[in-house]
Amino acid sequence: MRVPEPPGCDEIAQLARTANHTLARLEAAVEQQRQFASVVSHELRSPVAGLHTQLEEALLYPTDVDPTTTIRTALTTTERLQAIIDDLLVLARIRSAPPTTPQPLDLTQLVTEEIATRHHTTPVHTRTTPHITVLGNKIQLIGVLNNLLVNAQRHAHTHIDVTTTRTDHHAVLTITDDGDGIAPHDRERVFQPFIRLDDGRRRDPGGTGLGLAICRAVITAHHGTVDIEDSPQGARFVVRL
Repeated sequence: MRVPEPPGCDEIAQLARTANHTLARLEAAVEQQRQFASVVSHELRSPVAGLHTQLEEALLYPTDVDPTTTIRTALTTTERLQAIIDDLLVLARIRSAPPTTPQPLDLTQLVTEEIATRHHTTPVHTRTTPHITVLGNKIQLIGVLNNLLVNAQRHAHTHIDVTTTRTDHHAVLTITDDGDGIAPHDRERVFQPFIRLDDGRRRDPGGTGLGLAICRAVITAHHGTVDIEDSPQGARFVVRL
């Protein structure tokens, strides 16, 4: 429900418009929470139902079902459930935790060190601008970098390009793979929780579908943006801080 807005620009009219604006934001937030809860319930229901069926079958037909196979399959299912729950907790903490005091960080140094200390299944080529300072949470930004690198490695054919540059008002991190790319109509969808395109499901059937949603939540909390932009080949993720 909204309050009536009287004409004019006096204090009563301004108060009514402010109240309605606040109510609209509240309604949007509640609707977003409802949609998120619905999606989470669906994503958790499927593996739980599968686990229940496996265990029930083992009890009903003990002579026909190999218990070792059942336990092994059930363990895989519970590992997937644990991964989903862990990522959901990360996403919830980012969205609900009070903002922490940001620290000055050298973005280029952070990127260079993380790439150098981790094993990569696909070669990663870097082209960086030194001494780019941003304000943020180091652990969270490392998580964003690793999520984007894992996503790029999943789809790259031969290599990944990582660049850091500086504009007048932003530090820009770009991660580009040379895979098949992402269709323009899917470029915003992939940042929604549990959205996984067919190619992603095929290449990583055990994924949770929350990695890019976490990236978007972290960068938004840092007052930045992360988007997918046009590239001659493959997908090009661009983070601006």
